[in-house]
Amino acid sequence: MPSTRILAAILLTLYFGAVGAFAARADEAEAIEAINKAAAALDQAFEKDNAAARALMTPDHIAVTPYYDGPQSVADQLASLPDFEYEQSVLGDVSIKMLGSDAALRSFSAELNGSFKGRPLPRRVFVSAVWVKRDGAWAEKFYQVTALRAGAP
Repeated sequence: MPSTRILAAILLTLYFGAVGAFAARADEAEAIEAINKAAAALDQAFEKDNAAARALMTPDHIAVTPYYDGPQSVADQLASLPDFEYEQSVLGDVSIKMLGSDAALRSFSAELNGSFKGRPLPRRVFVSAVWVKRDGAWAEKFYQVTALRAGAP
C-alpha cells in the first residue's frame, strides 16, 4: 500500500498537470482567435487595395501564388495592389495548428474571384500561411496559394 506522501505526490502531479493543460488550451484558443482576427483584417486590406496590410505582415514576409510572377516581398505586394482585384470565400473550416507559443500554420480551401494584372485568378485554391507573434501582435510571415483542379476537395 503506497504511503500517504506518495499518494499525495501523485495526486498533486495529476492536478497540476490538468491545470497546466487547461491553461495551455485557453492560451491556444486565445491565439487562434487573435490569428483569425488578424487574417480577416489582412484579407480586408487586400480586398480594399489598402496599404494597411503592411502592419499585418512581417517585414521579411514572402508570398508565393500561381498569379504573382514569382515570390513577392511586402513591397512587391503593396506595389501591385492596384493590379489586384480580389474576393475570397473560404470553403469549409479554417485549420490553425500551433507550432509553438508564438507561431502557427493557418490553412483552408477557398474560392477566389478576381484578377491580377488582368489575368483571372484560379477559382479553387488551397491557402497556407505561417503566422508569428511579434511584440504582442500576430503577423503573417509566409503566404502560399496552390491552385486546385476543378472538383478537388
